[in-house]
Amino acid sequence: MKIFIAAISLFTFIISNNFEISKASFESKNIGSEKIWNKDFIGLWVNEDKKTRGITKCEITFSDNQYAVQMWGSCAPQDCDMGKNNANGIEEGVSKFELLWDSNFAESFVTYELIDGKLKMTNKRSYKDNSGRPDFTSVDYFVKQ
Repeated sequence: MKIFIAAISLFTFIISNNFEISKASFESKNIGSEKIWNKDFIGLWVNEDKKTRGITKCEITFSDNQYAVQMWGSCAPQDCDMGKNNANGIEEGVSKFELLWDSNFAESFVTYELIDGKLKMTNKRSYKDNSGRPDFTSVDYFVKQ
């Protein structure tokens, strides 16, 4: 009888400790959880138009609950690095977000949108350097490398 009671006590101890371990693990995962972001944006994207005179490639990464976007434009002899920009305040699970790229001569309001596995980039550019160049909107499609 003592062996039976000892076995029941041991079984109860193991079950209660395993439950507490599982519960603690579950709680810690929920407390520190990040938002569920659309990971399909992440990667290196290359313009489908190999002869583009605009944006040639775009790299999107994710860290600290925000997307970081780096773009390159068509230049010779190699592409020009346009720098990085962070997308803050984006709702989780979105398939579209926007960024403002501001340089000393122009502003570009760029929309990044996932459509059928491609990145559609709409660039609305306005010049602020008094050059007389007209504002324009371009749409390009990028494929993930």
